[in-house]
Amino acid sequence: MTAKTLTLRLPPDLHKKATALAAQRAVSLNRLVQEGLELLQQAHEQERLYEEFGLIGGDEAEADVSFAEAAQAEVVLSHDLMPPK
Repeated sequence: MTAKTLTLRLPPDLHKKATALAAQRAVSLNRLVQEGLELLQQAHEQERLYEEFGLIGGDEAEADVSFAEAAQAEVVLSHDLMPPK
């Protein structure tokens, strides 16, 4: 993957806070911004999924996901049995 360059303008007070946070977390300012954007994207995806599942929940027959419980348990158990990385 080729990294893309982004120029970001921050108010001085936000830059100072971000620099201090990056130092506290022992990461570069670049990495701190990347992590923040990743968290925002994940939050957006979770919100979208929540809204879409809410649409399914309107019909009780469609909202029944008990058929997937066994498969979900199998995935969770197989993950618990995996050796740590």
